[in-house]
Amino acid sequence: MPKVVDEYLRRMSTLNLLFAISSVGLLAITVWMVYDDYSRSWKRYQAEFRRIEAGLVRTELEAAGQAVDSTALEAARKDLEAARAEAGARSRELEEATARLRRIETDHYRTDLDFREVKSTYDARKFEYEEKKNEGHPHAADLQAEVQAMERRLESLRTALLENDKARAEAATAVKSVTGRADEAGDRIEALNAEAKRLQGRLEKVAPHGLMRAALAALNAPLMDFVAPTNKIQQVVLEKVPIDINFTRIPRADRCQTCHLAADRAGFEEQPQPFRSHPRQDLFVGGGSSHPLDKFGCTPCHAGRDRAVDFVYATHTPDSGTQRAEWKTRYDWERDHLWEFPMLAKSRTEASCLKCHQGVVTVPQAPRLNRGLQIVERYGCFGCHKIRGFEDRDKVGPTLTRLAAKTNPEWVARWLANPKEFRPSTRMPRFFGLPNNQDPGDAEREAAEIRGIVAYLRARGEAFATPPLPGRGDPRRGEQLVKSIGCMGCHAIERDEAAADVLQARNRLEGPDPIDWERRFGPDLSRVGSKLRPEWIYRWVMDPKSYDPKTRMPSLRLTVQEGLDITAYLTTLRDQDPVPAPPVARAEARDRTLLAYLSQRMTAADAQAKLDLLSDGAKDILLGERTIQRYGCFGCHIIPGFEKTPPIGTELSEAGSKHPDLLFFGFIHDIDHTAPAWYFQKLKSPRIFDQGKMSAFYDRLRMPQFDFTDEQAETVTLVLQGLTKEKVPLESARRLSARDQAVEAARRLVRDSNCQGCHILDGAGGAIRQSIAGNLKAGGMSEDEAQASAPSFAPPILDGEGDKVQPEWLFNFFKAPSPIRPWLQVRMPSFGFTDAQTNLLVHGFAAKDARSFPFQTLPTEKPRGAELQAALRMFTEDYFNCWNCHQQGSRKPQGPPEGWAPDLTLAHERLNPDWIARWIENPQKLMPGTRMPTYYDPEDPKGSAPPDVFDGDPQRQIEALRDYVFTLGARGPSAPAGRTVRPGR
Repeated sequence: MPKVVDEYLRRMSTLNLLFAISSVGLLAITVWMVYDDYSRSWKRYQAEFRRIEAGLVRTELEAAGQAVDSTALEAARKDLEAARAEAGARSRELEEATARLRRIETDHYRTDLDFREVKSTYDARKFEYEEKKNEGHPHAADLQAEVQAMERRLESLRTALLENDKARAEAATAVKSVTGRADEAGDRIEALNAEAKRLQGRLEKVAPHGLMRAALAALNAPLMDFVAPTNKIQQVVLEKVPIDINFTRIPRADRCQTCHLAADRAGFEEQPQPFRSHPRQDLFVGGGSSHPLDKFGCTPCHAGRDRAVDFVYATHTPDSGTQRAEWKTRYDWERDHLWEFPMLAKSRTEASCLKCHQGVVTVPQAPRLNRGLQIVERYGCFGCHKIRGFEDRDKVGPTLTRLAAKTNPEWVARWLANPKEFRPSTRMPRFFGLPNNQDPGDAEREAAEIRGIVAYLRARGEAFATPPLPGRGDPRRGEQLVKSIGCMGCHAIERDEAAADVLQARNRLEGPDPIDWERRFGPDLSRVGSKLRPEWIYRWVMDPKSYDPKTRMPSLRLTVQEGLDITAYLTTLRDQDPVPAPPVARAEARDRTLLAYLSQRMTAADAQAKLDLLSDGAKDILLGERTIQRYGCFGCHIIPGFEKTPPIGTELSEAGSKHPDLLFFGFIHDIDHTAPAWYFQKLKSPRIFDQGKMSAFYDRLRMPQFDFTDEQAETVTLVLQGLTKEKVPLESARRLSARDQAVEAARRLVRDSNCQGCHILDGAGGAIRQSIAGNLKAGGMSEDEAQASAPSFAPPILDGEGDKVQPEWLFNFFKAPSPIRPWLQVRMPSFGFTDAQTNLLVHGFAAKDARSFPFQTLPTEKPRGAELQAALRMFTEDYFNCWNCHQQGSRKPQGPPEGWAPDLTLAHERLNPDWIARWIENPQKLMPGTRMPTYYDPEDPKGSAPPDVFDGDPQRQIEALRDYVFTLGARGPSAPAGRTVRPGR
């Protein structure tokens, strides 16, 4: 036979082998694909969480078992055995009673069904009858007969049901007489084991056994986990807090709790991440908190990729280099440069609060963010940079329009060269002598620029008359005045303090001296005598607003002699060390610098020609103008000629959304290429990114050196991270009510006026108490005595002021302060508030304490008869002896001033009557720590009330005292003999 030739030139054996190999390969790839899709880290986390939860439940179960009263449990078991034995002896009786109860219940069920059936038919026939009757239908009579028959049937069934109920109750009582004791013992056992039973049920749900465990394992197996797995992605869809993806706002789908399963559950506080409970569940993620998980989720606060369920893909951000290295090893972590909203590091989460909490002076429960906001506010960052929320704020530096009357040119040049050399605690940054200006010729150029600034300020400034002093002052009396009348509420004299303590206090965020910030609201006075002219000091302390109408410095209503004494004292506060000479400015350096400026807008020849036409004085002034313009000095100071010049810095309103690729890192390689790292480095060393660059001086970085500590730079960076472009919908943002707006407006004015330098408000402030304690100690008191007595000589606590005083009185007091406690040396300053500002403050205090504003009805009737006599008796030494502490008109109390209390004859025009009653009832509740005794025990008012006044009724006694105090000194009939009455207005 001829040989068969394969016309396709192939061998079946080879094809079979290739098919087998490819089939095995395809199977392996399929298996690998299924495994890779199934093997997710979040599933391991969920399995581990169930093991942890089961362990905690077992621990709780063991504790619950140990907590059971074994004696009571054993007694209940014995009672149960005895009751069952007794019931066994009466088994025949129990069987008969049970059978009878079953028959009665069966009859009752049948009767009830019949009743319901007849009732439904009856209702229908009755309606049909009433309808036909009204229509005059001929069959109405037939229907009436049928309805009446049904009524009789219903009455019969109802009677049967009632008899059944009675018989069932008798049968149940018979059964209970046999089983009641056993049932009671069983209930006691169940109550004792209730907690353990609950935990046992929870354990069976968390860690099932047997077939249930196998079934759950099967449901979580590959290719089966689509049915009803226990391992599944958890998510919260947040339609009201959308995320902007490519200019499209889509709902968030937060899946963080897929791994963080205990985020909103208590009891896991000691577990490692991601199995730990979220801290402060009363505030965050808890169901009853103000930020519940189902409405706020996680990423609106923490940022990150909302739909991610992988550690790296979720864009977790390490909080330190150590954590970064750990994550690199554990998770192969790397920064995701493609996601615009990387998760905030744990220590920076407060930054997100700014998105929703807008229009407030301080953000609740965000101390580091508030500190950063305070630094931005106090250092005037908004003067150079436009920042959302800081629009229309006043400049933080003093006005420079009348500088020639205030100080001399040499001091100004020294100050500009290095402000901290003269005043280490100053907030004025340093512009000159910084690292990016160390090339040959830079020092001479900067000296010329400083001289130019001085020349410009003197040439363009206004005249301000400072007449000769009207007399001589006593420096010792002046020192006593400065340290007693209130100056130390805003100012410090650092030369009287240890330098290390000064710097530590100035840079501290939190610690034993949280009020230090208010103590340095105004400048340090240590060297003012070397800075200021005596004539200017006198006019300034006498009337600050005559020099600067926008100054925050209030008037203390000094007499001429007091002004002279303070001037004499401040003049003695001078440099102790040799004064460094101001930098020498050379004409050649000035001309080169001016030529460089002019050549930017004209040819070199034209620039030289223009320069040649100017005199030396004009050149200095022109260079000063260009230097001020370049450095943006007008951002903090009012400077003639720059009143409307826009700020020079980059807008920071969306700094938190700025991608690091848009930031210039220069040749600095030892920092992370992230926006927070760049901001921190910029704040610490603003001109470091010029390092390694070659550029003309006018192209170099200009931001000055603030000498921020690491903590200060961190908190400001926190603020910058919170300034994002993310727009939170109105329904999700914290919306201020009208009352809240009034409170925040007043709080802003309080902050701007540094009221907390003297007063405690919102639980903070009262810096002047340190100075008062120091004065008392200098007067001979021990340290402990001085600290204990300082509050008695300090301005009052203002918490509750809106509830305490009448709006009209508070308005008049702010406009024209008058002594309430004449024995105090500290004076309430006159701030010169406008009517609008004063109303804003009064309204804010009233709103804070939920008082009506501005109108209210006040009682005018004085107590008479029994009420008057009762009040007089309680005012005497027999009971409360009120006049022992309280001033009465011009009559001062006995004893030292630290034990005195305010004049009660002012109560009718100053205090709210209902507040007086609450104050008498429990003063410690309204003002903890007050020296006012608590005469009525809050736990037993009846037992602590005078027994022979109104039969010991505390309510009537308090009302009588209230009415008497409120009408003391008011217009009307004279007070009883021996009581001084202050005339009403």
